[in-house]
Amino acid sequence: MTILRFAVSPLWETVAALRVLAEPGYHPVHRRWADWAGRKLRDLGEDPSLLTVLASRPVVPEFLIPTPGGRTISFDEEVSFLPTVAKPPRIAAAVAAEPLARPLLDNREEALGAVLDRFRAVHDAIVAPFWHRLEGVLQGDIERRGRRMVDAGAPAMLAELHQDVGYDHPDVVVHGRRVVPGDRDLVLVPSAFVWPDVYLRDSPVRLALVYPAHGFGSLWERPDVPTGHSLARLLGATRARLLLELERPGTVTELARRLGVTVGAVSQHLAVLRGAGLVVSRREGREVVSLRTSLGLALVVGEVP
Repeated sequence: MTILRFAVSPLWETVAALRVLAEPGYHPVHRRWADWAGRKLRDLGEDPSLLTVLASRPVVPEFLIPTPGGRTISFDEEVSFLPTVAKPPRIAAAVAAEPLARPLLDNREEALGAVLDRFRAVHDAIVAPFWHRLEGVLQGDIERRGRRMVDAGAPAMLAELHQDVGYDHPDVVVHGRRVVPGDRDLVLVPSAFVWPDVYLRDSPVRLALVYPAHGFGSLWERPDVPTGHSLARLLGATRARLLLELERPGTVTELARRLGVTVGAVSQHLAVLRGAGLVVSRREGREVVSLRTSLGLALVVGEVP
């Protein structure tokens, strides 16, 4: 029986970001970010590893983008898991016919170590600086899709992910290709950088479908002048300040300290903002961290139609 679930993958976003930079004209919505990120990437110098080559292929090797086992995972956790996934048989199945990739087979430990080092450097340079905003969009999309699945069912939700995605029981249809999940999990991975396409990762263990996250286009917009007064008239002073503070993630205790109000008051205001789809919260250990969603960001920058 197929289990349908969602996951956020910072590792995939790093790979997808490299793919955008390899062909920026194909992704005009990311032009502002691409101009900035291209400079950051050039500052790192030439890629001494195989990461850029592997990430830019039409089909990214499976061992480079393992599907997360849960909804939320950190980049460090994902990248540290790669040596376990990138075993010689899986590497050989993906790139054995490509001479450029021979180092991964002939000297796997050294070549893979170079890939991991470059992975971390690229992530730190072009994704980590705005990950708090990006994660809010991705987590907000999951909340939105989850509510839609409850209201209309999984087939309707799947059909709304992208024009090239459909569901014809028991198959998932992607770009006209029928894929039978079987006993595999079907993991839906929202992404800011995959637009305008979808990306299917078809592996023996998990079937992952990467699709454009709702509201990703507002990521690169920033107001020239703070809109706190307008937000305060709309939401009330405390909720407006809270939405502005959630430019970066925060726990209830942290937000209460930053706003100078009680923990109870923050909890109540967050509940209202979550109900309106402006904020999403998730548990990290013993703490609950809140993030601004794409709708919350659009409201802050004045782009809500």
